[in-house]
Amino acid sequence: MNGQFRNMVSADVTRVVAIERTAQTSPWSRLSFEESLNRDYYCRVLDSDQGIVAYHTCSSVLDEVHILNVVVADHCQGQGFGHEIMQDIFDYALSLAAKKMLLEVRAGNHIAQHLYASWGFEQLSLRRKYYQPIEGSGDREDAVVMLRLLE
Repeated sequence: MNGQFRNMVSADVTRVVAIERTAQTSPWSRLSFEESLNRDYYCRVLDSDQGIVAYHTCSSVLDEVHILNVVVADHCQGQGFGHEIMQDIFDYALSLAAKKMLLEVRAGNHIAQHLYASWGFEQLSLRRKYYQPIEGSGDREDAVVMLRLLE
């Protein structure tokens, strides 16, 4: 399945929210995506012959790129789309001459942590009880803060 990245537009939000609800344990709301578009965050979708199959949202502050959301639709996971997303984000960071990239990831999301580590991210710290509990669990989950220097 081949796809092409393009900027997310308002008309994409319904599909993005549908993917978000099935792929994320604590999904973003429609409002979160709409606000990201209104804030001029770097919001991109991977459009394929099946429609949108992946997306990401980033913000930039000074010389930093903050990766806010990286999602691949359930039925497309394990096909390399995570690496395509990371390449798109990396190209964006380089275009800004950013010096570092930061993200938070659930402590229990080892697949995502492995993806980020393969792109040169290292654990910087832990944010205790950062994420809402996963349904059926009463405990909030820690966030692993990861950093990649670009110098």
